[in-house]
Amino acid sequence: MIPLLLLFACAAPEGALPPDPREVEEVLGPKATLVLNEVMPDNESTVMDEAFGFPDWVELWNASREPVDLARVRLGSEDDLWEGGAGTLGPGGHLLLWADGRDLPFRIDKDGDTLVLYLDGAPVDRIATGPVPGDVAWARFPDGGAWQPTIRPTPGWTNGTRPPASLDPSDTLFQTEEITAFDLLIPAESWSSLSQDPSTEVPASLGFGAAWFGDVHVRIKGHWGSLRTLDQKAAFKVDLDDFDHRLRGQESLTFNNMVQDPTYLHEYLAYEVYRAAGIPTPRVGWTRLAVNGVDFGLYLLVESVDDVFLERWYADPSGDLYEGEYGVDFEQGYEGSFEYDEGDNPHDRSAITQVADALDQPADDAGIARLGTLVDLDEFILNQAIETLVLHWDGYTTQNNYRVYHDPATGRFQILPWGTDQTFISTFDPWYGYGLVFTYCLENTACAARYERALLEVADLVESLDLVAAMGEPWALLAADVESDPRREFDLHTVMAYLEYTRSNLTTWPDTVRAYVGVR
Repeated sequence: MIPLLLLFACAAPEGALPPDPREVEEVLGPKATLVLNEVMPDNESTVMDEAFGFPDWVELWNASREPVDLARVRLGSEDDLWEGGAGTLGPGGHLLLWADGRDLPFRIDKDGDTLVLYLDGAPVDRIATGPVPGDVAWARFPDGGAWQPTIRPTPGWTNGTRPPASLDPSDTLFQTEEITAFDLLIPAESWSSLSQDPSTEVPASLGFGAAWFGDVHVRIKGHWGSLRTLDQKAAFKVDLDDFDHRLRGQESLTFNNMVQDPTYLHEYLAYEVYRAAGIPTPRVGWTRLAVNGVDFGLYLLVESVDDVFLERWYADPSGDLYEGEYGVDFEQGYEGSFEYDEGDNPHDRSAITQVADALDQPADDAGIARLGTLVDLDEFILNQAIETLVLHWDGYTTQNNYRVYHDPATGRFQILPWGTDQTFISTFDPWYGYGLVFTYCLENTACAARYERALLEVADLVESLDLVAAMGEPWALLAADVESDPRREFDLHTVMAYLEYTRSNLTTWPDTVRAYVGVR
C-alpha cells in the first residue's frame, strides 16, 4: 500500500539556471481577493496526481476573509478558458488545479505561457512564466507576495516566507540540513531473487515525497565489509533509467548503509574536502529508508556517478567513464578489468592501454611529460594528497573505490573519488600506496616534489574548512536517528568513541603530514 502522504507531501533543496525574472509579470491589486499563488509549468517528478501521473498544475489562493464562489472565477491560457463552476474556496484557502485536460482544459507550455485569472469577468491576476527548468515552480513568497522560482513546490499549502537558494531540483534529494525519507517496495519474487543473487537487478517500486514510481529496478550493493543481506542493513542501488524515469533529474540512486562508518559522517566530511579542492565530487544527504513498510534505519544517499553526474561537471559529458574496483589499475594486459559505466565505446580500451604503456616507460622527465598528455596528472596528484589528508586508505591508494573519466575536451583521464566511508581513522605514511600513477610519479624527483606541495596545500585546506566544527551541526541533526536506527551495528558508546577519534585526527593529522614532508 502506498503511504497516503506520498500523494500530498513534498520534499526539499543548486545548479539549474532560473527563468529570466524579466519574463515574469503580475497584475495584482492592493485589495485582491483571489490570486494565482503557484504555477508548475513542467512537473517531471515533484507532485503526483491520483492517477500516478505528473501533470502540470496551478494553485489559487483566497487572500480575503470571505469565501469565494468558484462560479465567479475564470482561468485562461492563450487558447483555453476554465470556468470555475460549483463550490467555494474558503478564506485563506488554497485550490490545486491539474493542468491535464481534467481540472483545467489546457496544459502549460514549459517554454513559456501566459495565465490570466478573472473574477466576475475582470482580470485580477496574470503571470507570464517564460521558459522554466523541469520541476521548478513559480510561487509567491509569502502567499500573495512577489513571484520567485522554487524547487520546493507546495501545492495546496502555504508557500512559506522564502524559497530555497538552490534552483537545482536534484538538491531536494541530497539534503544535509534535514533528513529525507524514501519508501522502497520489493515484491516477494524480487525479495527471493535478491536473497539468492544480490547483485542482479529485480523489479521494485520507489516513493519519495509526493512522487511514486511503480516500476524501478533495485539490487543490493556492496562488497566484503559493506555487503549485507535483506535481513540485515542492506545497501541498495535503485535504477529508474530502465523505465525512462527521472527523480528530480536523477536516473539512479545509491543508498549507502554506513555499516563501516560508526560516525555516520565520514563520507560527508571527506567529500567536503574533495569539493573544496575543485574535484568532481558526489553530493550526499541523509535519509530514512523504509523497505516494504519496515524501517531499515538511517542511510546516506550518495549521488551516483553516471552520465547525469558528468553533465553537472564537464563541458563534454560524452566521454568514457570507468570504475576501478580492488586491484584494478592502468596495467598492461588488464585493461578489460575496468568496469565500463558510461559512454559510447564500451569495447575500446585503447586510451587505457596508452596510459599503461606510458607507465611502463622510465619515469624520467620525458616520461612524466608523456603521462601528463594522457592523464590530468595535477588532478591525480591532488586526489592522492586528499586521500592522505582524509586518511582514505581504501581509495586509489590501494587501487580500489574510484572512477576515471576520459574527458573528450582534453583527451585526458581524470580521477573521481568514491567509497569514502572508512576515512579519518587509520593513519598511514603519506608515501604509502600502490596506485600505479601515484607510484610512477614518486619515482620522479620533480613529480614527487609536486606531490609534497599538494600535501601541504591540502593540509592548509583541511584546516581552513574547520571540519571539527563542521561536524557539530550535522551530528545534531543525526543524533536521534542514529540512536533509533533499528539496524545500527555499533553501540552508542562505540559511535561516540569514533566521533572523538575523528575529531582528534582532524585536529592533529594536518600537522603530522607537514612533519612528514619536513623531514623527508
